[in-house]
Amino acid sequence: MSGIVDALVEGHASIARAQFLEVDAVTSLYFERCSEDENAGRNAAVQGEFVHVEVAFVLSITEYAATRMISLGCDLRLRLHRVSAAFASGEIDLGKATALSDALANVSDDALDLIEQLLLDGADKCSSSRLKARARSLIARHDPEGVRARRRRAQEDRDVRISAGVDGMSTLDGVLPAVGAHIVAAKLQTMSRQVCARDPRTLAQRRADALVALSEGRAVLACACGTDCGRDVEPTSAPSQATILVGVNVSTLLGFDDLPAFLHGYGAIDAELAREIAADGVWRQVLTLSEKDRQILCQNLTGTHGFKTGGPVLGVGRRSSAPLVSPAAVAARKRYREERTYRPSAALARTVRTRDGTCRFPNCGVRAENCDLDHTVAFNHENPDRGGLTTEQNLASVCRKHHRLKTWGYWTVRQIGGGQLEWVAPTGSRVVTKPRGAFCDPDVQPDEVERFRLTESHVVERLFRCHGRGVEADLEFLLDSTVAGWRRRRPLARAAIPSHVVNEPPPF
Repeated sequence: MSGIVDALVEGHASIARAQFLEVDAVTSLYFERCSEDENAGRNAAVQGEFVHVEVAFVLSITEYAATRMISLGCDLRLRLHRVSAAFASGEIDLGKATALSDALANVSDDALDLIEQLLLDGADKCSSSRLKARARSLIARHDPEGVRARRRRAQEDRDVRISAGVDGMSTLDGVLPAVGAHIVAAKLQTMSRQVCARDPRTLAQRRADALVALSEGRAVLACACGTDCGRDVEPTSAPSQATILVGVNVSTLLGFDDLPAFLHGYGAIDAELAREIAADGVWRQVLTLSEKDRQILCQNLTGTHGFKTGGPVLGVGRRSSAPLVSPAAVAARKRYREERTYRPSAALARTVRTRDGTCRFPNCGVRAENCDLDHTVAFNHENPDRGGLTTEQNLASVCRKHHRLKTWGYWTVRQIGGGQLEWVAPTGSRVVTKPRGAFCDPDVQPDEVERFRLTESHVVERLFRCHGRGVEADLEFLLDSTVAGWRRRRPLARAAIPSHVVNEPPPF
């Protein structure tokens, strides 16, 4: 089996090297034609304008595909030297090289080299979609001014279009701001799940019908079960709203820094957009600590050494207790009971989903709220003390497909601490996945030395320039930022949720 896998890996690398040579040859042809046009006295703006037609004819591909190939080749030759070297060696293939080229298209020259270097670290183990998501995080972290300016320009191109299809169908296509798009998607998802279990439509069909219902001014999707189930009656009270989550550092919300925020289901967004969302939002506090600080805190409170920790998220809620530390005897008994109950508590489910962000299988992007909460070590229903307990350290968000893959034994997985999972493929290859929730993405989190590094001038500036926000809120933040406040386990970060969104999806 290992010989087949090795041959597959080498074959893929060989194809990638051949793809690079093809793109490089097309690029050489482009520059040669540009040189010929220059010698003929043609204006620089139109030099090489017909090369894509020639390439399309030679390779029997579309002119659009030829244009994309030329654009990629120019990027590799003129800007993305690290990506070019990785592509030429077969470390990444055409799909990943194209994804990196698209993602880095508008990055400032000052930040390009660092972001390119960070992106290529581990790129051979990432899918193209994961690379794009990681690129957004790194760009937001290291080129915040550029991200803000490009977002403002991109919002001007928002549009929704309808084109005729076949068989009596039409295609709805559009470009929306990320927050608005996720509100629409979440609302359609919520409406599609409000029908009864006898509704014969697929989830995709119900989402499509929900969009039409919204356009007709209806807040409820009529059930198609054919019975009087009552699911197609407009509610007398305000209908439930879809939920979106934005993770943002409290110091960023207060204007002390411009660290990127994290829009759940999308990725990194700039600080300015996060503040706009939070201005009229409902906040839920999320307690987070670094792995080092968490170990020290747990050691001081429990006297325990060498145990595994569950990850950066200690709890979700105004006064959530850390799952690992609870000095009160009542809380200890409650924890003991919950650990030996198969179904996680609502608080624990929120903590795990907030930590994970997406399915924890390598390169899977299914959102955590749509995943199962899987016991890494199987729960023993006959004698819970002998099986995997229901704790953060033994739970992970895994989509149904990859949950079955693990249950049937094709892949195995174990928790290795800090919320990290080590997956083992049927061939014996090992892959470690890290939490990617709104407060856990390492590419957008502040460095340790940057955590709450406030000076007197920062404090004075913030207190005098705040508009509409009470001084008490600023003082409360400053108190929470002190060592004494930290020891009281006050919140270090907050999640901003739009004010019209108050309900949360069920934990399962």
